[in-house]
Amino acid sequence: MNRHLQKWIYKLSKAGSLPSDTEEQQLRKAILVFLVTIYCVLGALWGGAYIILGLPICAGIPIGYSIVSVGTLVFFFRTKHYGFFRFIQLVLILIMPFLLQWGLGGFAASSAVMIWSILSPIGALMFAGTRQAIPWFFAYLLLMVVSGIFDGMLMQRAVTLPSMITVPFFVMNIVGVSSISFVLIRYFVREREQAMETLGREHHRVSKERERLDKIKSVMAHFVPETAKKIIEKDPEKAVLDKYIQDATVLFLDIEGFTTLVQKYPHEKINRVIESYFSMFLDLIQKRGGDINETAGDGMMVIFLHPDSNMHAENAIRAALDIQKKCRGLPGGMDRDLIPISVNIGISSGDVYLGSTKLRGTEGDRWTFTASGPVTVLAARLSEYGQGGLTLIGEETARRIGQSFPLRSLGHIDLKNLEDSGEVFQATE
Repeated sequence: MNRHLQKWIYKLSKAGSLPSDTEEQQLRKAILVFLVTIYCVLGALWGGAYIILGLPICAGIPIGYSIVSVGTLVFFFRTKHYGFFRFIQLVLILIMPFLLQWGLGGFAASSAVMIWSILSPIGALMFAGTRQAIPWFFAYLLLMVVSGIFDGMLMQRAVTLPSMITVPFFVMNIVGVSSISFVLIRYFVREREQAMETLGREHHRVSKERERLDKIKSVMAHFVPETAKKIIEKDPEKAVLDKYIQDATVLFLDIEGFTTLVQKYPHEKINRVIESYFSMFLDLIQKRGGDINETAGDGMMVIFLHPDSNMHAENAIRAALDIQKKCRGLPGGMDRDLIPISVNIGISSGDVYLGSTKLRGTEGDRWTFTASGPVTVLAARLSEYGQGGLTLIGEETARRIGQSFPLRSLGHIDLKNLEDSGEVFQATE
């Protein structure tokens, strides 16, 4: 379709469209107006040809169609009532060719002019949709059958035209309908192909963007605690809420003498040793249902959750004892290059504030997922207080585990910035 025709269709789309119409609706209206304009011109030419042939009554049918169509166009441009305009046009396109055929005396005498009526269901298909096009197609078939039944009667009063006229009319009818049908179908198929190409490019772009986001998500997932992941997966909206109270057991782990180790060994070696030990600890912690919430240099914070409040306390003790046992068994075995270390562990149980700590700055926000409150502070202070690879637990944790583990009471001890630590116990195997 050339540029001038596209420009004409664009003007027609604006003439009969509403501000709320989508581009597709504007296109459908413009194409229908364009076709009706062509039909009006063809109707006038057809009528003029029949007048020349001395058939004024038959000429009145296509000329009458052109006059009525012009009236519906004016009405449509003024009122924007597309549904009414479309209905009237489909009726005219369906009925007019059959009326002309019956007036001329049947299939042969009219040069099968009724074939133009097929444009009615085709138009309904393109301008109204597949569901609404079905009745129009059945109406076309019904009129065709009726014409076939009464064709013998119509032939008795058929207009006699020389073959040199009827044959060109046959050709014009068939070529005209075929050409318009092909142009319509080609245009809509081309629009569909272009839409599919655009959709394909957009799909490719979205796929690439999704792959990039998946990679980012995969990398970022390693920085997000499992507890936070589970909360987000279960209820994405909950991730943006303030902290909520949750019964939990918090474990703090601290490598003893880390400052001395840093001064004694190269940074690369210390980093490798820390990563090796913490990797071993990760397996032991996850085995007991714990979640490493954060690490900082030589320490880490672990959160244990369980529907049974006693169970997450026991799981934390088991993980701590597993870690102590692992440290005593190394170095040696699988990696002789590891430096011997001792870890001090503090464990405390009770209600914590679990959720996002939101730091809001002028350049953006920074969220951290953590458990805060007195329980967390007590666990941290216990790990700082320990020496020589001790596992110290608070009074509430000791109460929950009962007789499940051997405990040694250390009584009430002074901890940094805590007025009363409660009774402190040492857990042993």
